[in-house]
Amino acid sequence: MRMAGLLLAGVLLAACGSTTAANPDAGHLNVAVRELHEGQVVDSVPCLRADLPEHHMHVHVGVYVDGVAVKVPAGIGVGRPWGFDNTGFLTTGSCFAWLHTHDTTGVIHIATPEVTVFTLEQLFGVWGQPLSTGGAFNYTGTLAVLVNGRRHDGDPGSIVFTPFENIVLELGTPPAVPPASLYDFSSLRK
Repeated sequence: MRMAGLLLAGVLLAACGSTTAANPDAGHLNVAVRELHEGQVVDSVPCLRADLPEHHMHVHVGVYVDGVAVKVPAGIGVGRPWGFDNTGFLTTGSCFAWLHTHDTTGVIHIATPEVTVFTLEQLFGVWGQPLSTGGAFNYTGTLAVLVNGRRHDGDPGSIVFTPFENIVLELGTPPAVPPASLYDFSSLRK
């Protein structure tokens, strides 16, 4: 009897000390932005004093956790302090990386002095968030990636950005209604 009691106590202690944590819901996904400084280079992407409009293109990134949309934050790739206009559009920062966001629409602005190829992995590096086939952000588990509505198999970081592309990351259960294949860039601010 005493042995059974000790065994039960050991099992209960082991369960209490378990480090297995549940994945976050959409409201608790860590999408925090990396702190950047002028001249800093992250994954071959520099953060420079001015937004360089010589070559400017856009892609859209959407994120869902168990079917619920998550806002992509303004300020990815922008050094603090930030300045916003009265519509919530980020207009100033101490530096702008060649990959950055001005608002929470998920539109990624790619502004470079010459035509340059970038990947989703580089965006996540500038963002300061992990990305792998086994999850993204602070979520570990099923990750489906759609590019213009088509499933991308393999390493999500290898996705090369092309103009007006729509990339959707679905963590966990996909949305009941699939996200739009294409993103409407018609109201885009530069």
